[in-house]
Amino acid sequence: MIEETAVVQGVQGEWAEVITGRRSGCHQCDEATSCSTSVLAKLFGDKSIALRLHSSIPLQVGDEVLIGIKENTFLGLTCLVYLLPLCGLLLFSVLGGYIEQHWQFNHEGPTVVMAVLGFAVTYYGIKKFIRNYLKPEKINPVILKKI
Repeated sequence: MIEETAVVQGVQGEWAEVITGRRSGCHQCDEATSCSTSVLAKLFGDKSIALRLHSSIPLQVGDEVLIGIKENTFLGLTCLVYLLPLCGLLLFSVLGGYIEQHWQFNHEGPTVVMAVLGFAVTYYGIKKFIRNYLKPEKINPVILKKI
């Protein structure tokens, strides 16, 4: 189980609204001031994620809780978000190479354009899929305990 802390923002019966911060782990080491990953993490900032979760534990606003998600769910979502756009990029670049050979272009323009198009189409398709079909109830994060 992958665990994260969250803060309860509201309680309605057996449902709790929690907010967890998405943080980068790149601020603790000695090289954080000169590391490009740390600079990018500062640029994009820390973002909050709000979830509405079922809770059998009595909670109050302001309580800190430990939430968790199963590893196989997390790995599936990771593949969806990272691997699928890469596959779209590669598939469309192969299609661009075919177009390049079929129409006898002397440059790699169609391959590059099709690769970028494949990445963009896959990215926005996944974004729409997540927005319409993947609700927190389907992903099934759970409140493990009050801290």
